[in-house]
Amino acid sequence: MEKLFWGMVGGCTAAFIILLGMYLNKTGVIGAEPETSTEIVSEIETETETVGGMLVENGELPSDIESLIEDSQTNYSKAMQVFEDESQAVASGEDAKVQGTVTDTAQTTNTSDSNPKKNGSVDGDRNDSHDYFLESPTEETETASEQESTEEAKPEEKKNSEYEYTLYQDHVVIRKYTGSAATLDVPDTIDGQPVTEIADSAFASSKRLVRISLPDTVEKLGKNVFKSSELLVEVTLPDGLTEMGEGVFDSCSKLARITIPDGLTVIGKKAFNECSALKTIKLSNDIEVIGEQAFNNCAKMEMTKLPSSLKRVDKEAFANCSAMALERWPSGLEFIGESAFEGCTAITDVKLPGTMQTMIENAFMGCTGIKTLDIRSGIEAIPESAFAGCTGITEVTFPKSVLSIGDSAFTGCTALASVTIPKNTLSIGFSAFAGCVFTEVTVNSRCSYQDSSFPENTKVENY
Repeated sequence: MEKLFWGMVGGCTAAFIILLGMYLNKTGVIGAEPETSTEIVSEIETETETVGGMLVENGELPSDIESLIEDSQTNYSKAMQVFEDESQAVASGEDAKVQGTVTDTAQTTNTSDSNPKKNGSVDGDRNDSHDYFLESPTEETETASEQESTEEAKPEEKKNSEYEYTLYQDHVVIRKYTGSAATLDVPDTIDGQPVTEIADSAFASSKRLVRISLPDTVEKLGKNVFKSSELLVEVTLPDGLTEMGEGVFDSCSKLARITIPDGLTVIGKKAFNECSALKTIKLSNDIEVIGEQAFNNCAKMEMTKLPSSLKRVDKEAFANCSAMALERWPSGLEFIGESAFEGCTAITDVKLPGTMQTMIENAFMGCTGIKTLDIRSGIEAIPESAFAGCTGITEVTFPKSVLSIGDSAFTGCTALASVTIPKNTLSIGFSAFAGCVFTEVTVNSRCSYQDSSFPENTKVENY
């Protein structure tokens, strides 16, 4: 405020000097050339005298100069009053009043006696209201309320006699089971909020848990939730489950039965890997993807059909499921990964639908129980070792869509006595049919193959 005061005084002084200079210049006092005439100036009737370098007539200054001086004195008096008021206000702590007084004085000092102009289309309140540029108390209150709301929404890490959990405003996530029960019914609410999620590894490596039932409020199971729980035999999954992470039951060697509820679309990677005792499982028809090693080495699993909505079976998904005797294949299947059904010796019939686009190497390698192989038009390549060692296949007819047959695709199929290769097939790989028993085959004259592609002494003819 002190700086403002001296700035106002300086401004008034500068304005006075500028106007004074303009007047003196106008009257010719400043800048007038000296007269060279030797004529003696007659005595002027009106008395004149010089005061402070200014021409004074009859003891009075010109009216415009006197007006300027009066304005300057008035502004100086107001500035002094502001300075005194400010000092008193600071002493009494009335900061808001001082700010308003300074704003009023600044407007008075920086405007002429005429009415101040508004700023066109700009909000006129900024000329009339000194609170225009002040922070709105309402905004401050709203900001404070938002901060309080954020603090209230912050989750709490809590625990009781059985669980460590995270409490949110509208749900609970169980992070770890700390109890020692053999049979457990997980509660549907904790601290009045529904339990909606079981976090990663929450029940992993349990040495006591045998049976567990999850409430229908649970929608998500994280990764490795029950991994390596060596005594776990039975789990009841909730009807509301929509997401199941990787490795949920990985290496639960005693798990015997389970039902996957409707609504779940993905069986994650290693979900039931190495569940060597798993015998009964029901998969819902909503499942579209079975992930890598999802049922790897589930040797006792007696599954007879795959979900009707299934589109993708990833790498080693059912590898070495030797008791899985599939009777029905999904009509929309599109992808079979590497070794997806390798070692599934109980499978007797394979029907690959017209939707099949990709099959990766070793897909059915060692499936000695396969007797009937039906490949519908759609797939373009039979990959390397796809049916190698399938000793039960007696005949195979490839659709027109097949353009290539990979290395060792049917090697070791010792019962394969009849093969029909379409005209469109242009490539047959090394040892593709080595060890088979057919003695003649017909291929396109432009087809690329080697002598080892077929059994020894096979008669090859061209279309």
